[in-house]
Amino acid sequence: MAFLDNSGDIILDAVLTDLGRELLARGNGDFKITQFALADDEINYALFDITAATGAESTTIRQLPVFEALTANNTALKYKMLNIVRTDHLYMSIMKLNELLVDTRKTSGGYFAVCVDKTTEGNIRTTAGAIAGVMNGANLKDNDNHIRIDQGWDTVEIPYTQTLPADQWERDWVIKIDDRFGQISAPDNKPLLLVGIDWSSNIAAYQASDPGGGASGPAPKHEAVWPIDNILGTTQSLMTIAGPTGMMLNIKIEASQLLQTSYDPFNKFGGTMNSQDLTGVAGIGDLKYIDTSLKVVGGVTNFSMDIPVRFIKSF
Repeated sequence: MAFLDNSGDIILDAVLTDLGRELLARGNGDFKITQFALADDEINYALFDITAATGAESTTIRQLPVFEALTANNTALKYKMLNIVRTDHLYMSIMKLNELLVDTRKTSGGYFAVCVDKTTEGNIRTTAGAIAGVMNGANLKDNDNHIRIDQGWDTVEIPYTQTLPADQWERDWVIKIDDRFGQISAPDNKPLLLVGIDWSSNIAAYQASDPGGGASGPAPKHEAVWPIDNILGTTQSLMTIAGPTGMMLNIKIEASQLLQTSYDPFNKFGGTMNSQDLTGVAGIGDLKYIDTSLKVVGGVTNFSMDIPVRFIKSF
């Protein structure tokens, strides 16, 4: 649901999601509203003006336009609100891409590129070698490039050497991707747990969970979620979170069989690009591409972020 107008009379716009409409259409009693969620997708808290007169600091925020209600399950309520009982937390845990490592950086174009087949992987590797942000989508084991997300309190007010409170650690993560284009794997190239697929949008959800051990336990070898301390220790130069840190998520993307074997999706959903824009060298030829994104959601704080991904294929 959404407020259409937040000035004068309050108008409430409420619609059923696609799933709700489906259950209602069945007419067999399956449609029952048992829970709801609230979100503040429209709010930009950076607009809070501490220099304004008392009582007027949030004026700009309160005058922001408000979205109409959406029926699409995968786009409605992107930033859900939380109910936190504790009053001693001055900061909320967030997630940030860590591009400080050689094999976790995006391309110069600002996205992660996935070579969808062996031919594309070979063409790029032979001509240009290893390129930041370019991952293998067919032979995952032949390329260490991956996506890494760090989690914690991003503030210099609290030393990074302090321990993040236990209830702020992200123990479970959900990664969503268009199932027609790819699947999600751990750094050891093993697929993550597929939670389910929304066939109305083709969005597949994968789960990555903390295998245990906490901040002091050994880093697991076959998981996507690791405590940051196990990898970096006190090497702050490699930390993208300024304050106390929790967990990190490390994932790779495997191209779907459809993209590996067919040009049809590229002709329908994508376009053609100059490979030199990606690699910086000539001689590879043009590439077919499809732009999409990953959505990563933290299971504890419900913090979410979108990561741009481009699938590429030689032709």
